[in-house]
Amino acid sequence: MKTKDTGKVDILKTSIWRALFALAWPIILTNMMQAIYNITDAYFLGKLGPLELSVPTVVWPLIFVFISFTTGFSYAGTSLIAQYTGYGDQRRAEKSAAQTILVMTFVALSIMAIVVIFSKQLLSLLRLDENIFDLSNTYLKIMAFSLPFSFLMQTVAGIFRGWGNSIIALKYNGISILLNVALDPLFIFQLNLGVFGAALATMLSQVIMSVVFLFVLFKGREGFKLHFKDFVPDPKLIKKVLTVGLPSSIGESFTAIGFAIIMGVIAQFGPIVISGYGIGNRMNNLITMFAMGIALATATMTGQYVGANKPEKAEETVRKASLATLLIVGSASMLMFLFGHNITKFFINDPEVIKVGEEFFRYVSFSLPFFSLVSVFLGTLRGTGHTLQSTIIDMVRLWGIRVPLVFFLAQNHGYIGVFIAMIISNFSAVLLALGFLIFGNWKKPVIEEASQRGA
Repeated sequence: MKTKDTGKVDILKTSIWRALFALAWPIILTNMMQAIYNITDAYFLGKLGPLELSVPTVVWPLIFVFISFTTGFSYAGTSLIAQYTGYGDQRRAEKSAAQTILVMTFVALSIMAIVVIFSKQLLSLLRLDENIFDLSNTYLKIMAFSLPFSFLMQTVAGIFRGWGNSIIALKYNGISILLNVALDPLFIFQLNLGVFGAALATMLSQVIMSVVFLFVLFKGREGFKLHFKDFVPDPKLIKKVLTVGLPSSIGESFTAIGFAIIMGVIAQFGPIVISGYGIGNRMNNLITMFAMGIALATATMTGQYVGANKPEKAEETVRKASLATLLIVGSASMLMFLFGHNITKFFINDPEVIKVGEEFFRYVSFSLPFFSLVSVFLGTLRGTGHTLQSTIIDMVRLWGIRVPLVFFLAQNHGYIGVFIAMIISNFSAVLLALGFLIFGNWKKPVIEEASQRGA
């Protein structure tokens, strides 16, 4: 059930299926809106040509590296707040939220400075063609200024999810995305800013909504309130945020670096392959939003159940979440396999790009069900605070399997080798993650209070 006047789900008093649905659908809808925006962005840039369309595809893996580093701290916030909420200590949950934002802010400003100062050096790692380098550099610098606001929105969304309310993120992120979609054609076409306009639209929408997010938190209008006194550094809580968040941050960053390296391999095949891959990847992201939404809901639920010393409920949540995501993502993957040609043609009427996009859909659709299971398993480990284990799984999946296979298979099979590597790595990750869930200690809480009560 939902508590009065808010969208907060009382997980401990609600059936697992109902709680899973109530938490997951706002996350899925928020993520789908973001993915639809990305598709809209691609649609507008595609009207300018393959070169402009390829810029966000090339630059995004670099941006993703830095976003990923702060993602770990968002996971830490979700985990700590979920466990304190399950334990029944909202005041401690609120203080944990403030300390998480404090850590994230320091990290975000540092990352912004690094990207702005070293943008050319970072892009040179991708070995881009000269005709795309300057456009990519402009796009990256503008996006760098939006990073602190993007990080803040992500962290606040994680805070509310851990508390049991995913509707808040839907409301405010949804407004930000709609604003972004409205600004895109204005800046790209009406003001004739092209790729620069796409980046500027993103930055402005995130700045506006970050201010709104902070206002809502400090006013406590949604039932969860931040207090200025909670931002005084608390060494013990900061250590806990770092202990839970840092392994995941490092792991997520290395994962993103791996994807950037893979993008570098794709980039060597030229703008045609980059564009086809970019269209396929955007649709791929749209479908995996279902898996990610269920995974984030699972993280909140398992975190609260572990905090409340109800491990059997946490186990049941994982089983039901796995079944749900397999059914949804499996069905969507079949549609991708059957209609890949039509999907690619919707974005760009270039026969060569359409061929690449169609091949992407034929291969990658086989890997998505495996990825959906991995997402739920990783969400479980992150929600319960066992982020080192989730990091190991991610690192093995990408660095132990996918990256080496990409280099090996791309030499003999071209860009198709990249798609084959995705299938093999996702299947292997499912087996590894299952091992951690069956034999690991993920049902042990990371907050001392719950550990002592369960002893």
